Amino acid sequence: MTKEQWEQGMKDACTEYLERFDGRYNDVIKGSFYEVSYEEQTLSIIFDTMEWEINERGTIHGGAITGMYDAAMGVAANCLAGPPAATTCDISITFIRGLEFGQHPIVKTYVVKNGRKLIRLRAEMICQETGNLLSTASGTWMPLG
Repeated sequence: MTKEQWEQGMKDACTEYLERFDGRYNDVIKGSFYEVSYEEQTLSIIFDTMEWEINERGTIHGGAITGMYDAAMGVAANCLAGPPAATTCDISITFIRGLEFGQHPIVKTYVVKNGRKLIRLRAEMICQETGNLLSTASGTWMPLG
């Protein structure tokens, strides 16, 4: 696979999984393609923050942040796995700073290992407005094909 094919495949996966506009989870979470790098083996997705994600402290709930990671890393895993897709086996998240309502988190996913039976990924969440690292994550996906 060429660099251009890999990058276009990742970009197309974002469109397919995040912009279906069918009212399901990936539509509701409001993520969209940000950037891709074949050299770094990364895919970045930017998210809007929404009122339903706010916790009692006024910041974005950790569960909503977990959902952003699952969506972003899941798109990368689905693209790597090919049809029919991949399913989440585990995710581990380390929270560093809070995410404020109105900020735009960018989840940059790195391919650690693209195996036939398991796909290992790691990711980091950066605030677009401040440039601060907000959290990190790692996870495993299982190809379904």
